[in-house]
Amino acid sequence: MDIEDLKPPDLTRGPRCDDEVVPKHKRNARFKPRTECNAPSFLPETKRVYVRTFGCAHNASDSEYMAGVLAAEGFDVSVNHGDAASADAWVINSCTVKDPSQAAFVKEARQAMAEGKGVVVAGCVPQGDRGLVKRKPGKAPPLLDGVSSIGVKQLGRVGEAVAASLRGEVFHALGQGPLPSLELPKQRKEALVEIVPLSTGCLGACTYCKTRHARGKLGSYAPEAIEKRIAQALDEGVAEVWLSSEDTGAYGIDLQTSLSALLLRLIPVLEKRPFASLRVGMTNPPYVLDQLDTLAEVMEHPQIYAFLHVPVQSGSNNVLGASKMNREYTVQDFEKVVNCLQDKVRGGVTIMTDVICGFPGESDEDFEETYKLVERHSFHLMNISQFYSRPGTPAAKMKRVPTKAVKARSRRLTQLAATFKPYGDLVGVVEACASCGEVADGGKRLVAHTKRYVKVLVPFDERLVGARFDVRITAAHRWHVDGAVVRVTLAADAANRPALRDALAALRRRGVDVSAERVPVSRRAAALAVLPLAVGMVLYYLSLLLA
Repeated sequence: MDIEDLKPPDLTRGPRCDDEVVPKHKRNARFKPRTECNAPSFLPETKRVYVRTFGCAHNASDSEYMAGVLAAEGFDVSVNHGDAASADAWVINSCTVKDPSQAAFVKEARQAMAEGKGVVVAGCVPQGDRGLVKRKPGKAPPLLDGVSSIGVKQLGRVGEAVAASLRGEVFHALGQGPLPSLELPKQRKEALVEIVPLSTGCLGACTYCKTRHARGKLGSYAPEAIEKRIAQALDEGVAEVWLSSEDTGAYGIDLQTSLSALLLRLIPVLEKRPFASLRVGMTNPPYVLDQLDTLAEVMEHPQIYAFLHVPVQSGSNNVLGASKMNREYTVQDFEKVVNCLQDKVRGGVTIMTDVICGFPGESDEDFEETYKLVERHSFHLMNISQFYSRPGTPAAKMKRVPTKAVKARSRRLTQLAATFKPYGDLVGVVEACASCGEVADGGKRLVAHTKRYVKVLVPFDERLVGARFDVRITAAHRWHVDGAVVRVTLAADAANRPALRDALAALRRRGVDVSAERVPVSRRAAALAVLPLAVGMVLYYLSLLLA
C-alpha cells in the first residue's frame, strides 16, 4: 500500500485499523486496494526481525531507532548477521552514496525475498528512487517489486511495515514530514556508543551526490532536544557520544544557531558525567570557516576528541568549482580549516579526509594537485574512492575520465598513503585513553582511543570497558598502536550504568572471557580517579580566561 504523509503511530496505543493494504499476490493494475485492520495477525514476540545497515553513522542511528521501535512493539530484534537466516523479516537500511553500496543493498534485498522473508527497505535509496520499490501505471514492475519501504522521516512506522510484510502485504511510507523524534525507542548496536543525529539534509548542491535527493534540504533538531537526548543516554551509562549529520558544520543555520554554540552548550552536560566522551562528525569546510576559533577551543576540552572528518574530495580548485563538483569552497578554504585546528589545539588534531579520483574533467594536472595536497598534510586517515556516476545527478552527464586512468590515480594515491607512518612518535609516551568495549584478536585485546582518537590495543580486562586509563605506547603500526595499561584513572561502575552492563553482557554472548587477568589499580589511583579530568578541565577554563 502507499501511505504517504500520515502521522506516525502513537507507540503507547494499539495498532491502527484504518489503512489501505495490498496483498502481494494481487498487486496488479486491475486490483482495487481493500481496507482492513492492519493489526498483526500474529504475536510480534513470536517473530524475529534482522536489521541490516549500509552507510554512514546517521544511517546507523536510524537503524538503531527502527530496532528500538520494533523491540518496543514486541518483536525479537537482532542486528547480528548470524541471526539473518532464522529471522522472519529483514529491515535493510540503504546508502545511495556509491554504486557498490546500492548494488550490495539490492542484492541482499533480493536474497531475502528469494528466501521468503518479509522484506522492508529503508534509507536513502528508496527515498531518493521510489521507482525502485513502487509500481507505476503502465510501467514494468520495479526491481524490488513486493518489498515494503520506509522513508528517512518515517522511522516510527517501521513496525507497521514489518507487520504488513509478514502478512504478505506491501506497505510504503516514503512521505515527507517533520524530523523523526529523538525520543523514539532506541536499541544501540554498540551499547556504550550513542549516535545522535544533529540534522538531516544539507545546504550544498554537489553535482555527483544523490543524498540531497533523499535527505532534502537542511533540517536541524532543536538544541534542547539534542541536549536532552544526550543527557538521557549518558544517564544510562553510555561512554561515547557521536554527533552525526550529512554536514555537522551546517548544523543550526536554519534555526539561527550553530555547531559551535551547541558544543559549548553540551560541555556542562559532559562534565556532570566524567566517564563520557564526545566526537564531532563529518563537516564540509564552508560552514565551519567562521567557527574555527570556538571549535579549536572546544577540542581542547578533555572530554571532546581532537578529531574531525573534513572531506576535501580534490586538491584542484578547477575540479572543486561550479562547472564540475560544485563544492562551494576552495583548496585554500580546506587548508585553512586543517591548519587552524592543528595550530590552535594543543597536541594537534587528527584530520580525516575523503578524495575522489577521476572525477569527470579531472586532468593529470588536477590530480597532481590532489597528490601534492595529500603529501603535504600526510593524511593517514583517508577514504580514497574512484568516481562513481550516480543516475539522476548532473555529474552523470559529464564526460568520464578513462577507467584505466582513474584506477591508476587511485592506486597511486593509495600507495602514497601507505608510506605514512603517523604514530611512530607515540612510542614510549603515556596517553590518556577510554574504551567502549570494542575488542580485537578474538577478544584477547581491547580497543581504546586517545584524545586524538588514535586506536590503541591493550590486553583485555573487563574493568577497562567503559573506563578511563593511562596507556604507555609500546609499538606503532599503520592503523593503530599497541599499549600497556599503566593505571586506571576513572573506574567503570557497572552497578550505576545500565549501558555498561549491557556491553559486558554482549561481550559474554560473543564468548569473550570477561574474567581475564585484571590490571592492578592502586588505592591511590582509585582515590584520585577524577584528577586527570579535573586538571584538564582547569587548564581548559584557564585557557579561556587567558584568551
